Amino acid sequence: GSQSREVAPPSLALWPRAGRAGDQNLFTSIYPTLSQQLPREPMEWRRSYGRAPKMIHLESNFVQFKEELLPKDGNKALLTFPFLHIYWTECCDTEVYKATVKDDLTKWQNVLKAHSSVDWLIVVVENDAKKKNKTNILPRTSIVDKIRNDFCNKQSDRCVVLSDPLKDSSRTQESWNAFLTKLRTSLLMSFTKNLGKFEDDMRTLREKRTEPGWSFCDYFMVQEELAFVFEMLQQFEDALVQYDELDALFSQYVVNFGAGGE
Repeated sequence: GSQSREVAPPSLALWPRAGRAGDQNLFTSIYPTLSQQLPREPMEWRRSYGRAPKMIHLESNFVQFKEELLPKDGNKALLTFPFLHIYWTECCDTEVYKATVKDDLTKWQNVLKAHSSVDWLIVVVENDAKKKNKTNILPRTSIVDKIRNDFCNKQSDRCVVLSDPLKDSSRTQESWNAFLTKLRTSLLMSFTKNLGKFEDDMRTLREKRTEPGWSFCDYFMVQEELAFVFEMLQQFEDALVQYDELDALFSQYVVNFGAGGE
């Protein structure tokens, strides 16, 4: 946006994070259009505790999938971990699927399961040009059906098709619109859930402030992270509220302990 973001670290200017796995060259070819189209349509963000819904424009930082980027037990960070994981493939050949893609997808899903990362999508990109060069091509539906049967159980909408994403046609535009709606909805659901859990954990930590060994500095960093998130979503009032609360909490902390924080 045009507003300056002095507080948030510049490397985190796009949020929420999404993990990208699968065919990286494919992702790279689509990314310019994706990054331009994703924030165009605002989404209604409904939050907990009776707070008014807001309209937000989602931008996302797509980071390459690595196991070390997944949250470990007890790690509460919001800014560093991808929430939604997306696997990209343009496989249209059942032999290739059986030989490599299925195995790669299985490994990816197993890593996600091991880290309790339950929010993911598989994107099958369909290119007419590729199909024309091959003779043993089955209808695209058979690859999508295989992926849905192998990985999606009853959640067939987890596997999304993107048709000829770089063409200039009404079919391409319709396909992009459907995909972007699914992506925005998935990102929004995932980060709302993670943000809610973060806020609950933060409240629990704040309630322990009278216990021995409680550190105002540690708590400050947790609530400041929440402020960064609101700032990146252009929700500046919500970001300022976090600092007002910290200010009030610090004043109380100084009074209670007579000698400042740690």
